[in-house]
Amino acid sequence: MKWQLTLFLILFPCLGYSQVIDQLQGQVVDGLNQTVANATVYLLEADKQEKTDAQGRFSFDVVIKGNYTLLVEVSNPLQEGMIHLSKDADWKNVSIKVKPKDRLLDNITIQAKSKSERLQHAAIKSDIVQVQTSAIKSASIEELISSTPGVKVRSIGGLGANSNIIVGGFTGNAVRFLVDDIPMDYLGSSYGINKVPTNMLERVEVYKGVLPSKIGIDALGSAINLVTLEKKETAATVSYETGSYNTHIGSVNASVLLSPNWSLGTNSFYNYSDNNFKVNNLPYLEEKTGNTTYIKAKLFHNSFEQANMQFYLQGNDFSWADKISFSVHSYELSKDIQNDAYSRARAFGKAYRKEKGRFIPSLTYKKAFLNHRLQWSQFLVYSKIDYELFDKTKNVYYDWKGNAHQTVSSSEMGNLVIKDGYLKNTQSQFTTRGNLSYLLSDYVLIENNTVFSHYNTKSTLDELNSSGTNYQKLVSSFAIDFTLFESRVFLNTQVKFLHGHLKAKYNASDNPHELLVKEKTVSKTGMSFSQAVKYQIDKQNYIRFSYENTYRLPDKEEFFGDNNFVISNYDLNPEKSYNLNLGYTFTNKKLAAQVNTYYRKTTDLIRLKDINQYQAVFLNLDKVKGFGVEVDVNYKPIKHLAFSANLTWNDFRLESSKDNLLNTQHYKKARIANMPFYYTNFSVSYNFKDVLLIDSDLSLYWNYSYVHQYYLDFIEKQFEPNGLLGLWGDSKINTSRIIPVQHLNNLGIVYQKHIGRHQVAVAAEVKNLFNHEIYNEFKMQNPGRNYRVKLTYSF
Repeated sequence: MKWQLTLFLILFPCLGYSQVIDQLQGQVVDGLNQTVANATVYLLEADKQEKTDAQGRFSFDVVIKGNYTLLVEVSNPLQEGMIHLSKDADWKNVSIKVKPKDRLLDNITIQAKSKSERLQHAAIKSDIVQVQTSAIKSASIEELISSTPGVKVRSIGGLGANSNIIVGGFTGNAVRFLVDDIPMDYLGSSYGINKVPTNMLERVEVYKGVLPSKIGIDALGSAINLVTLEKKETAATVSYETGSYNTHIGSVNASVLLSPNWSLGTNSFYNYSDNNFKVNNLPYLEEKTGNTTYIKAKLFHNSFEQANMQFYLQGNDFSWADKISFSVHSYELSKDIQNDAYSRARAFGKAYRKEKGRFIPSLTYKKAFLNHRLQWSQFLVYSKIDYELFDKTKNVYYDWKGNAHQTVSSSEMGNLVIKDGYLKNTQSQFTTRGNLSYLLSDYVLIENNTVFSHYNTKSTLDELNSSGTNYQKLVSSFAIDFTLFESRVFLNTQVKFLHGHLKAKYNASDNPHELLVKEKTVSKTGMSFSQAVKYQIDKQNYIRFSYENTYRLPDKEEFFGDNNFVISNYDLNPEKSYNLNLGYTFTNKKLAAQVNTYYRKTTDLIRLKDINQYQAVFLNLDKVKGFGVEVDVNYKPIKHLAFSANLTWNDFRLESSKDNLLNTQHYKKARIANMPFYYTNFSVSYNFKDVLLIDSDLSLYWNYSYVHQYYLDFIEKQFEPNGLLGLWGDSKINTSRIIPVQHLNNLGIVYQKHIGRHQVAVAAEVKNLFNHEIYNEFKMQNPGRNYRVKLTYSF
């Protein structure tokens, strides 16, 4: 530890000039004016906290007097207090009085809001989804995220299905996912946004544009960070949800305080659904006539099952560690394969895949030094995940009525590469993430965040690399934050270094019947720079601006393929993007409104391209540029009534492409294919507690989503619909490759009752209320009208 501090001081000699100009001292008392020991006092603006001594006293070192907020929390008995301190106050004799709190849930909500407000009002733009305020609803993380401005989630349909997400004009692998600031890939697909229940999370952070330095990933400008719920005392929440298509979702979040410093807990859940919803326009061959008709039928081989367990032992407030946590994840999931990934042209009745991560240990360590000015956080994890594909049916094909027929095909899916109907890929991964920050003064923070990952991928079909293929990836960012002009100007400056390295033998032939062995060493390096600025005009108005040139290294899947449907390509280059973001925000007690605009110029975009009937490959193909606008409004006219609305309009267009099937001369300036360019959300909720004069809560809400029609393929700009922003009229060419306008309505009700520290909640929701046809990005139909009911008990 000493050598790390010495190295840090050598690299940053200016740290020695930081000095304390003043000190804030005070005392915490209760309603009887008795002093309160061991209370936690938060100095919110400086992100500091202290425990009161035996006489209830506390103190904070500060650099400059200013306006501060002090929040006090007492765990036993449950009490709280808050005071706003001006720079002219008596800083040597501050008194804070605490009073009893009725419910533990309120305590959790206050902490979450303070964190979220700091994120929302920082120089870097972020949208915070308060998951815990919606955790008792029958809503998924996917639905909560999709209701935020600039975000659209297109699911392939049903519980456990894959999702394609658009954030701030980016989609696919350009959008990165994290869990507690750590890249999510070490958990496989077990923490997908349509798999993890809302009870598991405290909030979701959606970043568009510049990413904070704590996010150690190489995204092009968009990231989603899932922040898990952490309990610091003995408490538990259990939930059970059921609904259409034989859907069952259960979760347990529990923590037991073993001692004042140690706690043992679990965050576990189980998912199951038949996903047997009805779909229109399924091709059905009439054997007697030989004619193909199109029918409406249930999906009969589409079930999903998942068991996910996490157990942790956590310690807090030691002399050698502020926090240390040992955690073990274990999960297994199984998903039936009903049809091809990109169409429902044919049905499968036996093919399925499994994914297993039996033992995934991780370690988290946090420690603050120098009166909390220097903070160090370290995370280590090792995971080994098996991905299995089963396609053992011989000489049989299924129709969309679920009937089996004889055929001469070697396997049900008709693939020519998979051997003996079985494929197994095993990925081993080691990831370390270190974050070091130093508060030079109350107005200057410097930070370094470094993430290193080592991947080893083995496959039963990869005979060329018996010991697996290795891939190393390093992302290191250096940032400095300034707060200037009496907290009116906030600056964030970052430099990010990215490096990827792999060496392997691979089949370079694009013919599945031939073998062309090559060995190649690939090293890819990039440097990113970003600058974010926030100017606080007054208490209600502020503007943000950011610029970045950023890189994204190819993913391991893009390099390696899957040894089956997607072949490897070790010649991929990083994607590059220049991004500009400008936004304005207004807030008061009843109204919050924001307008955000962004411009993107992206080159070497990686796209999956078909090379034959069965296989595809990732290639650097497209150069794209364009801009977008987001508008978001939240309004609370009266105490229990809330409205929310947002809209997004994107205009991203093709500049050039290396795809020979696209004639760039004709398609130059064409709108990006298969991406919605205009969508809106609207919601309203009302709490009937005061109207019905009840001591419990009863709320009703309605959520509406609209997606304008868009095209699956590129169409020339001259053939686009006329009208303002392309929102009226039809295409001037006749095509069926269009996803029509989509309307989605969800109606829900929530009842909750508090009994001391216990809470019981019952929620119900009707999804797709008017049974409109909803599609994913490949024009495959999603579920029609369906329902969910959820029971939650907290104690």
